[in-house]
Amino acid sequence: MPEPIPAVLESRVLPKPWGGRALLDALGLQRADGQPIGEVWEAFDRPDGASALRGGGGRTLRDLMREDPDALLGRGVRPAAGGLFPLLVKRIDANERLSVQVHPGAEQAREHGDGPKNEAWIVLEAREDARIVCGFKEGVTRVQVEAAFDSPALEPLLDSFRPVPWDVFRIDAGVVHSIGPGVVVYEVQQNSDLTFRIYDWGRGRELHLDAARRAMRVGGASDAIVVPEPIDGGSWWLIRTPDFSVRRLRCDGPSTLGTEGSFKLGTVLSGAAALGWRSGGQHPPLALRTGDTFLVPACVGSVFLSPIGSFEMLWTAPGVRS
Repeated sequence: MPEPIPAVLESRVLPKPWGGRALLDALGLQRADGQPIGEVWEAFDRPDGASALRGGGGRTLRDLMREDPDALLGRGVRPAAGGLFPLLVKRIDANERLSVQVHPGAEQAREHGDGPKNEAWIVLEAREDARIVCGFKEGVTRVQVEAAFDSPALEPLLDSFRPVPWDVFRIDAGVVHSIGPGVVVYEVQQNSDLTFRIYDWGRGRELHLDAARRAMRVGGASDAIVVPEPIDGGSWWLIRTPDFSVRRLRCDGPSTLGTEGSFKLGTVLSGAAALGWRSGGQHPPLALRTGDTFLVPACVGSVFLSPIGSFEMLWTAPGVRS
């Protein structure tokens, strides 16, 4: 079986009642039915489907995982539950407020047949009325929270923030949270689809109070706000955790990017570029444009980025656990 090579991943567009048009406009997408778009999954491998490889003749990220996971992921990088790709990357347009929710840790997730869900949000756009909820205000007790489940009495207990572009929020399992209104984020998360709703602002959707009661932690979430770290050469570490890391890269000229022994995901925020690698002339460079997310397998070692003018992207990597 030949080793995997870099590929652009085809996205999945998901209408949501709380979504808007921001992702359609930013990514140049068309939608004839007029439904609001809440999420665009950039890199995914779930039981109901996986990212297709652009120009890959129907092959998917799942196929790469089945064929040679070590070459794809790198040594020390563990698959998600069920042997799936370890990360899920998406953009979210929270035009309206999402539900107040919480994700489970590893033990509770196993009971549901899935994995834990730590995640992070990188704010790409924020309106004047934008809000993000992370945890509860200092001094709030579990008794107060549980008494306020599924009622407006929960709202004054929540700790909320007015985000601006390039704010970064770390949302570990157990942290009660909500996005919106007026926020577009890039989300990177462990590959899990477990979410327990606590409150839905009176919209009447199903809640999961017993599971949420067990999953949530009560107290401030001061560690949820992450301060990006500048790096030489026009880039920043936006977040680094045991599960994933994300860098913001700006390039005005040719650059070499190493994989350092683990796969990488690049998401183009603006500009266009050609992406090459050492293939003995067997494969042409990938043409990248705004909105593309591409995969670089661990076995490739390094890639060569040739921007056409100014170019900016997010460079996402897995965490490596011993």
